[in-house]
Amino acid sequence: MRSIIFKGKFGHLKENTNEGTIVFCHFEPEDNEKIIFQAAKKFADITDDNLILVPFAHLFEKSADKEDAKNFFESLVTKCNEFKKQTVVVIPFGVEKEFFLYAPAKNSAIKFMKF
Repeated sequence: MRSIIFKGKFGHLKENTNEGTIVFCHFEPEDNEKIIFQAAKKFADITDDNLILVPFAHLFEKSADKEDAKNFFESLVTKCNEFKKQTVVVIPFGVEKEFFLYAPAKNSAIKFMKF
């Protein structure tokens, strides 16, 4: 699993804008439940605000097949909800995403993680 993480605002399809820690999630063929557990725990530990999970299949050249990636994402959401005390916002899996990002300069540290 690979991810890009940053604080900011995320709007999906020009509807609700959510503010918090945004996590773009990319799933790979070799991912498994242990990796998903580690990622969920890490995301919960590093965020003190809303956690916004965005499935995004364009962070690496190898991707899990669509059904596996969907299952991994659902598992990640479940585990994040178990670990997080704040809101977990879930952007739908498998839909075309039209979004805008806003990361203010003082909080724009972007982290790339591989699990």
